[in-house]
Amino acid sequence: MNPGDWRQRHHSQQGSIGDTPEPSPQSLAELMHHLEGLEVRLHQLKAGVANLVQLQQLQAQVPAADAQRSAAEVTRLQEAADSFELELASRVVSWQNLKEPFWQAVRFGGLGVLVGWGLAWVVYAH
Repeated sequence: MNPGDWRQRHHSQQGSIGDTPEPSPQSLAELMHHLEGLEVRLHQLKAGVANLVQLQQLQAQVPAADAQRSAAEVTRLQEAADSFELELASRVVSWQNLKEPFWQAVRFGGLGVLVGWGLAWVVYAH
């Protein structure tokens, strides 16, 4: 084996291990879609926090003359905060997030049941 052969082989193999493939256009589009979704969520979160701060300020300084108007505003802001909280919770717990663990549980749970039945049949058959 010539020393030159080693260098040629070394250079031909260099970079083949550990290189990450270029992202495909489809995955790049998916990433951009997720980024846009995160930006929308961030905007909603900022709006929800601003509503909560405004609600707390209104609750802290309720003048006696505007009690009824303030109560209506507090109720409106409380409903907005509740709907924001519900929407945020529904985004956290969604089918998309639970789909993979659900199917893994079904797959491996079913496999466990089959293996258990097989072992029970082997033990009790003999």
